[in-house]
Amino acid sequence: MKIRKKQTWIALLLAVALVVLSGCEAVSGLDLNKAIQNSLSIKSSEGSQTISLEIVPNPLATFMVENDKKLLELFSNVKLTITDAKQQDYTHASLKGIFEYNKGKIPFQLTVADQNYTIMVEGAKKPIVISNNGSFQQGQQAMSAEMQDVIKQMQLKVYEWYPALGAYITGISPNPNNISASKGTEIIGTETVSGTKVHAEIKGTELVGLVKKFLTNMLADEKGLKDALGQIYDLFVPIIKQSLKESESADAPNPYGNVIAPYLNNKTLAVEFAFTFITSNLKSALESFDGTVQSMKESYQGESLNVLLSDQLKLKTDMFIDNDLMPRKATTEVMFTLPADNTTALQSIKLTSTAQNWNINKPVKVDVIDTSAGVTEIKEFNKPTQFLALLDPKSKLYELLKNDLHITKKEINLLMDNSSSSYNDSTKPYIRNGITMVPARFVVEQLESDVSWNQATQQVTITDPVSGAVINLNIGSKQATVNGMIKPLEVEAELKDGTTFVPVRFIAENLGTKVSWNPELQMVTISRD
Repeated sequence: MKIRKKQTWIALLLAVALVVLSGCEAVSGLDLNKAIQNSLSIKSSEGSQTISLEIVPNPLATFMVENDKKLLELFSNVKLTITDAKQQDYTHASLKGIFEYNKGKIPFQLTVADQNYTIMVEGAKKPIVISNNGSFQQGQQAMSAEMQDVIKQMQLKVYEWYPALGAYITGISPNPNNISASKGTEIIGTETVSGTKVHAEIKGTELVGLVKKFLTNMLADEKGLKDALGQIYDLFVPIIKQSLKESESADAPNPYGNVIAPYLNNKTLAVEFAFTFITSNLKSALESFDGTVQSMKESYQGESLNVLLSDQLKLKTDMFIDNDLMPRKATTEVMFTLPADNTTALQSIKLTSTAQNWNINKPVKVDVIDTSAGVTEIKEFNKPTQFLALLDPKSKLYELLKNDLHITKKEINLLMDNSSSSYNDSTKPYIRNGITMVPARFVVEQLESDVSWNQATQQVTITDPVSGAVINLNIGSKQATVNGMIKPLEVEAELKDGTTFVPVRFIAENLGTKVSWNPELQMVTISRD
């Protein structure tokens, strides 16, 4: 197993944690089912949490790629500390915290208001806003007002659905073998609270049995499954109906409308159909469950599964539940030790979480980030260099993103061979008077910079968020301006078949990139670190 498998293991560990925490059978008279329902009914609270990840490299490893070594050097010890978490209601919350990694600490603050997010992170020049009218602007513009309203109503119903969903899942979830409860007290915030301490442990060897028991309980609980399906129907059918309504027209009726209409208009029929489908497949899966697991263990990837289902995976949790059956404090630790050989780059992974909350369902006001000096709204997530421009180059976050994670790293290859079909004519470079000319818009946009064209003045303007350069070029002119300073071009910019071409070395040097030439492949390469 190479280091890249670590991402799979971490995802599996989180899934295992959910299995343990959802165990519901009463322990020493404590109704865990009710406690979990109560936790999902919280409308307001204050709290704190610390999440840490420790990754130990395998000293016996004989192979590790350089990039993975660097990632381990950065993130072998990571901690996220939420010092102050406040939930005012279902749609308003705030966080203050610190992200720590091996090279430093990055404080941050987050405010959520009606699914609009305001973030202030150390190094940001202004608060960063991600909003429904910003980051999701395109989707919102394409969506009708009626659909937006239906979705908003659905989102509010989801919050009300959480307790019922928790009740159903915990109601069919088995407890692990090692679980106990005892009376005690804990300090929560500044208050001494009486209640019950619950301790649970699980090993990988128990996983198969727990999953099988969960599926068996699901099959046996006919009423619970039908109720859950009915709640899903109530949540999502209004969206489907509105979508069908908007896609239909007098000339082009929706071809699926007549097929699914009986189910959309008859909740009982829809629930019965889904119930029959799920239970028939679930029954079949349970009949072959043991054989399927054994086949997976003996398959090509069975070695990894056998490790997961062994004592090398351990999870333990300590939860404190007050006398009102409200979970108030929890510490969970997931530890995974990999085989002691040279086939894996990691020796062990440990994920730890500690959380507590107080002022539950009492009046709570979120902390608001000061935006009086202005904000920066992010509307796109596919241009990391645009985000980097929002940060102070001297900040830890800037250093992490640019120098350590290399989010601005780019390599653009342009083939000059006219017989190649890799690029169309508008993106093929060519040589003019011994100077290689490249398409300005194509290169600039590949570097995630902005480019605009003024037809009246025949001027191209390039704005680069990484270098901060603003370049103006005029067609037919051998002079350009870079941040207001006049600079000469080897040959003038040229408009060819509607595309502006510029000397490659000029554009590369002034955007802080490098240019190289491969004579064998007849290829120009522009790269940015």
